[in-house]
Amino acid sequence: MTDPWQTANAEVIHLMEKGRLEEALQAARQVVELCRREPPDPSRLAVSLNNLGELCHQSGRLEEGEETFLESLAVAGVAYGTESLESAETLTNLAELHLTGRHYDQAVSCLEQVAAIHRRPEGNPLEYARVLSLLARIFQGQGKTEQARARLEMGVSLVEEHGGESDPHLVPFLRGLADLDLRAGENDAAETTLRRALQILDQEGESGQPDLGGVIALLAEVHLAKGAVAVAETFFGQAMAIFADSLGGNHPETAALAERLAGLCAATGRMERAETLFRQVLQSYGETLGEDHPATARAGNDLAELYLNTSRPELAMPLLEGALAARRKHFSNDHPAVAQTLNNLGVAHSLQGQTSLALKQHSRALAIREKAFGDWHPAITQSLENIAAIHRQNGKTSLAEELLRRCLAIWEKAEGEGHPAVAQTSHNLATLYIASGRYQEAEPLLFAARKILEQSGDRQHLAVIFETLAMLYHRSGRPGEGNEFAARAHRLKEGQEKTR
Repeated sequence: MTDPWQTANAEVIHLMEKGRLEEALQAARQVVELCRREPPDPSRLAVSLNNLGELCHQSGRLEEGEETFLESLAVAGVAYGTESLESAETLTNLAELHLTGRHYDQAVSCLEQVAAIHRRPEGNPLEYARVLSLLARIFQGQGKTEQARARLEMGVSLVEEHGGESDPHLVPFLRGLADLDLRAGENDAAETTLRRALQILDQEGESGQPDLGGVIALLAEVHLAKGAVAVAETFFGQAMAIFADSLGGNHPETAALAERLAGLCAATGRMERAETLFRQVLQSYGETLGEDHPATARAGNDLAELYLNTSRPELAMPLLEGALAARRKHFSNDHPAVAQTLNNLGVAHSLQGQTSLALKQHSRALAIREKAFGDWHPAITQSLENIAAIHRQNGKTSLAEELLRRCLAIWEKAEGEGHPAVAQTSHNLATLYIASGRYQEAEPLLFAARKILEQSGDRQHLAVIFETLAMLYHRSGRPGEGNEFAARAHRLKEGQEKTR
């Protein structure tokens, strides 16, 4: 005899697997109503509610999903016990829903309960390890590095105990630990950990390919942090090829690596390669995530910045307008991401000679950033400097000076007097003074910037300081000193002079 519940439940699962969410949701609600009829069956009702909760989550109905999972937990507690594996499964699903809603403390509470269930002798060690990994990612995202490291180290011990030192389940934990070391500046420790992960994955062959791509991508970040740009680029390319092969060239994870590589190319001056990659990324995100997704908006904003840096504002404008609409829709009008796009729109207007529109956009960006970060955060200095540049262009020297001095005070307070940003702002203020004939005020600012950059070894920006000093001395009637600094700037650019 056919079991109506089994047939109906199988149809729900079939529709879920086919991605037909709305049909699956309607069918799941009908199955739940079927289970509520006499005679009641708590075990089947718990399963049906869990399925319905997952579908609510997938379709963005988070409030309904939360209510459904909580009811499933109550029913499962009656049917199996509050510390059963069935209850653990629903708690895990509820935690993932809380993560989607950015309710991190509630997610952690659910996962800690799941961990307690799987710590018991009848628990599943691999599920316990998976929960530890998820908890570590949450804590790391919240900046709680000690809690994150503790869970990752527990995970390593747990997997080694049950599977040995070459168990592939170690890889996510090793990646997590390497990421923490990288963020802490412990690059050698991060590389050692990633090399161990690579050795494990080498034994896995084809089955470990997606994990291999992730490890290689993180290894690229380690080499980038060490200053080995060429090596990092090679690893990024390898990781991208692995993801394209295992997930598809249009997959968001493949696109994310292409986006990282595009940014690296742009930072090292290879604009044509960067533009090609950014275009691919924008297309991939648009097709897979949607035109108004935050990742699509970010890619559009980045491509627009490339166009601005290569003096093509007419190509940047439509991308920035699209990114602004998407970011306002997904975040809010007062979000820092919106401020960044407004800033870029201001730059685009400036490049097109539309200074009044540029000032309007930069002022909006500044207001958002001041509200989000406060009056003394470095995040507001970009807007201050852009507004200062417009005032300078319009001949309002005193307003420009006031804003640049504010930037200088912010950087000195936030990072100290020896930070490279202090050197950059000092240089900007000095050029303002030179243009106004205030040579005596410009000179000490340039020498302060010179000292900072000599200590940091920044050859490129030190050459700019020397060129500005040369200009200062030529204009102030000291051609001998001007020629000396012009020659030193040339030698720096040619790699013929040390920075210190």
